[in-house]
Amino acid sequence: MLDVHPPHEPVHTWKSFLIHIATIVVGLFIAVGLEQTVEYFHHQRQVAEIRGSLVVERQINANRSAVLTDEFRRFVPKLETNLKIFAYLRDHPGAQASRLPGKLDWLAMSITFVDTAWKTAQQSTIIQYMPRGEVTRDDELYLRLQQLSQRLESAQEALNAARRFSILDPDPSHLSAAQVERQIDLTSEVLLQYALAGRSQKNLASRYQDFTHSLSRDDVYGILQATTDPKDQAALNALELRLSTFEEKHQRESAFSPPRAVTREEQR
Repeated sequence: MLDVHPPHEPVHTWKSFLIHIATIVVGLFIAVGLEQTVEYFHHQRQVAEIRGSLVVERQINANRSAVLTDEFRRFVPKLETNLKIFAYLRDHPGAQASRLPGKLDWLAMSITFVDTAWKTAQQSTIIQYMPRGEVTRDDELYLRLQQLSQRLESAQEALNAARRFSILDPDPSHLSAAQVERQIDLTSEVLLQYALAGRSQKNLASRYQDFTHSLSRDDVYGILQATTDPKDQAALNALELRLSTFEEKHQRESAFSPPRAVTREEQR
């Protein structure tokens, strides 16, 4: 609160009056300026604290993404073996467990991403003091992490459904023909969900350089045994380059940062 005190001596002339008024005005300007300066540095300190928290959280998520890559490459082959086992039982009704092409393995690591620092920043008024482009980029990152988390949750739900039969009897050779067909469908669904999650992670890594330890195209589309004509792939790459070049150019010239265009690979 600013206090304005009356003059200690009576004001008898206009000159004295104007000098007194000018002194008050200058004093008020100085006081307001000092108050705003203190407030500015206080906000900058809070922005620095938020940025520091976001940097740490981003490093944690980048590390979890790298672990997710290794887990994907460890576990997907086991899922593919599980599918081969059920396919063998379909093609060889009554086959004994000793003749199966492997052993069922459903043990998977569940990985989630953290967003506490970002949620705290969103709920704080301090975020308004951060550059708009920076906030938009952070928002897009966490949106992509959320989408990847949702994909991973769907994969976990499909995995739980596929392994549920073993609660009653873990020996797949005891399944009926109808149950084997059901397991083929359920296990295929798990692989599909892992492929979709892998695609989300791959697209995330292509957007953010610190998420470098990620899946390759072969990792993701190998599950689906998908093949792409080289000419189609080249045409798609050219279109993606056209999109990214145009948007990056205009983002440098403007504070506005539009959502990234969804390519064919990223569509559901």
